[in-house]
Amino acid sequence: MKYITTLRKVLLWLSYPIRKNPFFFAFMYLLVVLSFFYEKLPTGEMLFYEGLFVDCYLLCALLVLMPRKIAPWVKRIFYFLGYGITFVEWFLWARFWLRYTPTTIQLALETNSDEASGFFHAYLWNTKLWDVTWKIGLIAIINLLFELYGAKMFRALRKRVPSRPRSVMAMLFGLGCISYTGYCFFTTRHDKAHFIEYFSLNGAERVERVMGPIRFYSPVYRLLYSLKFTQLTAGEVEILRENMHKIEVDSCDFTCPNIVFVIGESYNKRHSQLYGHTRQTTPNQLALSEKGELIPFTDVVTPWNVTSNAFKSFLSTHADDQEGIWADGVLFPALFKKAGYKVSFFTQQFMKTSRLAAADFNGSFFLNDHELDSLCFDIRNKTKWTQDIGLLTEHKNNKGAYGQNNLFIFHFIGQHVEYHDRCPDSDRYFKVDSIDRPDLSLGDKAIVVDYDNATRYNDKVLLRITEAFADQDAIVIYMPDHGEEVFDEINAFGRLHDSNLTPPLVRAEFEIPFWVWGSAEFRNNHKELFQRIKEIANNPFKTDDVAHLLLGLGGIHTSWYDATRDWLSPDYQQHPRILKHTTDYDSLMVSSQN
Repeated sequence: MKYITTLRKVLLWLSYPIRKNPFFFAFMYLLVVLSFFYEKLPTGEMLFYEGLFVDCYLLCALLVLMPRKIAPWVKRIFYFLGYGITFVEWFLWARFWLRYTPTTIQLALETNSDEASGFFHAYLWNTKLWDVTWKIGLIAIINLLFELYGAKMFRALRKRVPSRPRSVMAMLFGLGCISYTGYCFFTTRHDKAHFIEYFSLNGAERVERVMGPIRFYSPVYRLLYSLKFTQLTAGEVEILRENMHKIEVDSCDFTCPNIVFVIGESYNKRHSQLYGHTRQTTPNQLALSEKGELIPFTDVVTPWNVTSNAFKSFLSTHADDQEGIWADGVLFPALFKKAGYKVSFFTQQFMKTSRLAAADFNGSFFLNDHELDSLCFDIRNKTKWTQDIGLLTEHKNNKGAYGQNNLFIFHFIGQHVEYHDRCPDSDRYFKVDSIDRPDLSLGDKAIVVDYDNATRYNDKVLLRITEAFADQDAIVIYMPDHGEEVFDEINAFGRLHDSNLTPPLVRAEFEIPFWVWGSAEFRNNHKELFQRIKEIANNPFKTDDVAHLLLGLGGIHTSWYDATRDWLSPDYQQHPRILKHTTDYDSLMVSSQN
């Protein structure tokens, strides 16, 4: 009997936060659940009921621990913030199909007083606003009624229940409450650790890795995440902006009048026929190589296996093996524009839109900054295409705007997951039964087939790129941002963000294809240069030096150019190939062979 009494006291004590604030707990929980359904979150966006339960329990526990005179006021503040933040996001969703994102916050920060006044004037009487108002208002009124009269109602009901059954019910409630709370704390412990890690970050470098497992399942979390993200990137932008204002170009030889830089996505080198893959995934590139027009490089690595960090590293003149951060350099497209090149940027991921995904925002917050954008680019696409071939339509539509000397940057969606979406049905070539891998399940084989079909379709688009510039003095450089796991040495697909870099992981995710193609006119006009490209094709390189390779091809003379990092320069020096700021690629691969 003594043990039962002790257990009852413990259960009552542990469940006290919820029993003390039952309506606060219930309505804060309900508000998030309703947001999930109101905003029609995609199927892939799970609502973490367990994590939400933990959040509400901790808020109630915080209220219990506060002095009695302060707790009611703090609870009112929590209510005000919860309903206010939810109300704004519901309106953003109803009117603009937006949620809280870093770009939404950025747009709000860039809005001046006149624009804000116009916004409120335009939408004050909008039907969407009042639709959201009555829905949130109804929930708030019901919540208020429960806060005012709910306790009295439950006390009245409680008196009708005999003391012993009431005591048993209280014990069962406490047991159930604490059991479920304990379960929720246990199942969400890793998620909460990632939350803490994210909100303690001091720089945006590790954001994409940290955010991989996180789902910001409530409007409050989405707002906090967006504010944190904006704060993380603001410092880097200001450093970069200061450097970009210092850009000077002494002169330009315009060595290559048309430079085409094509950036691929998630390209596993070992799934390229050009690099020995047994399936015919790159017949066009192989044919161009056999004709001597295309030169494949055999030993190129990227410092990062996430798009955002990869973009920062190769767009900046600062290299990863140098002290400091990427923003200590300048963006090479700005140097081309300053030198007199017309610079075009056709991208499938970094569109100027307030609905950018977190990873895309992290890779483009600096490119979509109004001032930095104007310093870098003359032309950008306004349409996001279902398939990469659409970027060629963008190119054709802007032909009248090009100059005598041009830098074209094409950024593909490439072989990014979902692989099945990266190839039109009409271009599917490989079938599941062509995969002779008894170690793989049927579903895994389907993933490999989808990836190889996406790679073959990518080959087709790249052929169209070369054809578009075949009648000009043009050089095309193809380089994906990083690789991908596709059930090769590791039984997985996608990318693994493990801090422990192993040779199998590095081979799949950091070793990348890289090639250079020259038109007939280019090969004729630049024979020595094309011969030099052939000579260095088997040398070891890293992509964070690409900015200097391109500046050298343009013949741009500036203090930001470093000949020791230009692959084609006679002054080129081999620098350490550091992966993720932690691992020397060459040392790792040598040690794995011993």
